[in-house]
Amino acid sequence: MDKRIYVKEIFKVSGIIFAILVFVVLVACQSKADDARAPNFSLLNLQGDLVSLSDYKGKVVLVNFFATYCPPCRLEMSDFVELQKEYGPRGFVVLAISVDQNPQIVLPRFAEAMKLNFPVLIATSKVIKDYGNIYGLPVSFLIDRDQKIMKRFMGMVTKDMLVPLIEKGLGAKSG
Repeated sequence: MDKRIYVKEIFKVSGIIFAILVFVVLVACQSKADDARAPNFSLLNLQGDLVSLSDYKGKVVLVNFFATYCPPCRLEMSDFVELQKEYGPRGFVVLAISVDQNPQIVLPRFAEAMKLNFPVLIATSKVIKDYGNIYGLPVSFLIDRDQKIMKRFMGMVTKDMLVPLIEKGLGAKSG
């Protein structure tokens, strides 16, 4: 009889501890979601120059992780070229980050063939880790003028999906 009461008390205390842990985790996640700063990076472009996300503060930025061998990644590129043409003059930029092996060999031909009109950068393990350990491709992050993440896209993203968010981001003033 005493053993049953003891076991019930243990379960009761365990349940309370579990509920507190769940509450703490939810509060921590909620506060980060409201102010999710995009991790800064400095990566080499195809010309060998360092490009940093912080160089684009005040602009709406689409950070796209891709690989030349990835079919959905290749399909996105034409939409990104159009978006860069249309919204670039208003303060929008695409930063494409390649995770390819031998990027110095494959990227110049890829960028030329696709007529890319935005910076193509070479990923490091640090930027991949900083953006959540990118495993599947493509993955894109739309970042506002204050360099907060507006939206994360897992998988292919289209112009139609991006335009309303870009318009919203461009309409907001940096503060």
